[in-house]
Amino acid sequence: MGTMNKSALVVVAFTVFAGACSVAVSSPTTTGVSTTTLPSAVLTVPPTTPVQVDTPPSDATIMSPDMDVAATVAESAEGTTFVFSAGIYRGVSIKPKDAMTFIARPGVILNGSTIIDSFSQRGDVWVAIGITARGRVHGNCKDEAPMCSRPEDIYIDSVLSQQVATLDRVGPGAFHLDYESGTLTIGDNPNGRTVELTTTEYAFFGTASDVTVDGFIIEKYANPAQTGAIQAKTGNTLADGWVITDNEIRFNHGTGIKIGTNTTVRNNFVHHNGQMGMGSSGGVNNVIEGNEISYNNTLGFSAGWEAGGTKFVKETNLLVRGNFVHDNNGPGLWTDIDNIGVTVEGNTVYDNAGPGIFHEISYQAVIREHTVSGNGFGWTHWLYGAGILIAHSRDVEVTGNIVKDNRLGIVGIQQDRGTGAYGDRELRDLYVHDNVIVASGGSTGIGQDVGITAVFSEWGNRFESNTYYVNVDEYFRWRGDVFDFNRWNAFGNDVDGQALAFDEFSE
Repeated sequence: MGTMNKSALVVVAFTVFAGACSVAVSSPTTTGVSTTTLPSAVLTVPPTTPVQVDTPPSDATIMSPDMDVAATVAESAEGTTFVFSAGIYRGVSIKPKDAMTFIARPGVILNGSTIIDSFSQRGDVWVAIGITARGRVHGNCKDEAPMCSRPEDIYIDSVLSQQVATLDRVGPGAFHLDYESGTLTIGDNPNGRTVELTTTEYAFFGTASDVTVDGFIIEKYANPAQTGAIQAKTGNTLADGWVITDNEIRFNHGTGIKIGTNTTVRNNFVHHNGQMGMGSSGGVNNVIEGNEISYNNTLGFSAGWEAGGTKFVKETNLLVRGNFVHDNNGPGLWTDIDNIGVTVEGNTVYDNAGPGIFHEISYQAVIREHTVSGNGFGWTHWLYGAGILIAHSRDVEVTGNIVKDNRLGIVGIQQDRGTGAYGDRELRDLYVHDNVIVASGGSTGIGQDVGITAVFSEWGNRFESNTYYVNVDEYFRWRGDVFDFNRWNAFGNDVDGQALAFDEFSE
């Protein structure tokens, strides 16, 4: 894990009330967290290392919270360097020009919310009127969080309240916004507290080239689902050559970072965003390295649609290396739809509700040298809750991984998913070798539900030289059943592999 830009030891507590979810910043406490539903636990966010900013050029523009930041950037020449002095920059939305550099001194917060301070009490609730926020509605929600697609979120002293659909469901940790009348109703006493409503869509956005964003805390933006608080694109046009480093990106409605092409995303701390940590749609030569990506999908988006840690789409030559990806309410590292030339290596991936590493309807990839544990227990449908899952994808190598205590181990599946950019979406030439799999249950192997037995014989899928520490005899999935190791060998799998006693495993 790389050095993260986290400004303090923060503890975030989740509570659920009448279908509502809240996130609280409080004094240090430590336990684990379950991500099988809306989060409901207490967790510790590691302490930060202050950003070390190199001496900026003598002609850098110094920014302060009382300036009109967007106008200053718009009036400046390409290639300008901006250095932000400490403070809260509220409602700032920056559209860079080519080769601009944005550097934050320690203590800089870009905050996309508006303070609401005009409440009156009505019985057990508090009401503010004249609310005009109307963001773009987008996204598929879980049944227990039907308002997740609306980008207006409420924070009370940095505690996230869950938006509810009807006024009668308002209570502690929940709010209702009547969009027709502009009436906001909250279930928590706002007296002496800061109530923030997310209103600004993006912190950084646009298609300028060679932009650097370094050292910011970026929080509470009303970016719709499938867009980023840092949005390196406009429509279908991707920005080129952005460098996004040492930022803390938290409490935003949609995705923390949406990358463009030839982008480097390094040493960021991306956590507690409403839908997802990072995403992409069509880049080339992107590098995702040394980031911590955790506790994303706080608003209850449907993870099968798109939510959790990451989802990279239609990438060519993507490198995802050395990241710490954990406790996301959905998949951890997910490459989906026509990705090719993907390298995913050296990541630590644990306790994500969905698959730890998930390569779906895509093509050539190498998945190697990870530690993958505790994943998939929130995805109980069929074979999807695996530590490493290869779905309807061809030419994938999975090697050198430690896959421990996931719902399922290393799994390949074949369903009817049609044809993609580089040929039929089929599980062909899956090469799983020299991994260590530790399991007290579940299975490893291949499954299909479309009657294509060639996936077991003619399509070049194979398991070789893996070592298994399992405490169930029938663990190996093949040809529609689960077998013991001897029968697994008889099918030609892991002839040079080992099946050892579960309690013999030692890290």
